Amino acid sequence: MHFLVSGIPASGKSTFCKWLEEKKGFLHLDVEKPGVLDRYGLATAWDALFDKGATAASFIETLEKFNRPVAIDWGFPPECLDTVRKLFDGGVMLWWFAADWAVARRKFQERGYPFVQDFDIQIRKIEAALPEINALFRSHKEYTLPSTGIYTAPDKIWESMLDTLAGPPSKHRFHARRR
Repeated sequence: MHFLVSGIPASGKSTFCKWLEEKKGFLHLDVEKPGVLDRYGLATAWDALFDKGATAASFIETLEKFNRPVAIDWGFPPECLDTVRKLFDGGVMLWWFAADWAVARRKFQERGYPFVQDFDIQIRKIEAALPEINALFRSHKEYTLPSTGIYTAPDKIWESMLDTLAGPPSKHRFHARRR
């Protein structure tokens, strides 16, 4: 089981992926950090994902060699939705981290990024692509940075993700437990 953790800039994606690595045994693959893909021998397979007509098969095959789940940490530009779709079609589970945009913008600035306009540009792109993003990620959305400015704890995000995967309890399961 491999995850793509994506979403609003400064929504806590990297923090959560680091937690997955430390607490759940995932490999945290921050594809936006220089040298990470090379370090794990994934640069060629990753780059191939962006080729027209390519599938994620080679990349997924390479991930399988790690013999553990991988959390791909990528706040992708919305113009790369086709690549995200390839990952989904290849079996990668997609998760979108949503946030209060004004709070995320402030957090982005607090992190010392020199150009807050980069955040603004990315948000405008996300806003324009939101219907397509929502269709692709479906119910796999976590609200990780509310207006309080306090990030949701990684263990609470994990619990929510598991609840989403389990789905609502059915009447049948409820009655089975009561007996």
